[in-house]
Amino acid sequence: MFGGGDDTSGYRASSIESAEHGTQTHEDGESQLGTVRISQRVLRTVVEQAALRVPGVAHMAHVSDGWLQLLGRPMPRHGIRLSMHGNAVAIDLYLVIEPGTSMVDVGTTVQEAVGAAVEHILGMDIIEINVFIQDVE
Repeated sequence: MFGGGDDTSGYRASSIESAEHGTQTHEDGESQLGTVRISQRVLRTVVEQAALRVPGVAHMAHVSDGWLQLLGRPMPRHGIRLSMHGNAVAIDLYLVIEPGTSMVDVGTTVQEAVGAAVEHILGMDIIEINVFIQDVE
């Protein structure tokens, strides 16, 4: 435990650093434990697991579109493209859904599930979540 007690409510895991003293403080002046950095691989795993748990999602689509590269846009990996902006993320998901399911309902549910997972598990803000249904299998 920190400070000899069980209460760590004064500590937050954000990264606003003070250049003067090498310590970290939050906007309200509370002490910081340090910086938490989350790799894109972890973010991609959380997004993928949340999407695959939605009923009606068969699997992530594998996208290989030369047009994206010509336009200078990064290729999605494992059906997921991430664009980081500080502590916020924009997510593009490429899915294959099961036959007989409502594409709109599945897409909306995936957006909600992925948004909740990213915000709750990783504490990141969502810019947007775009769902592209590539096929039905």
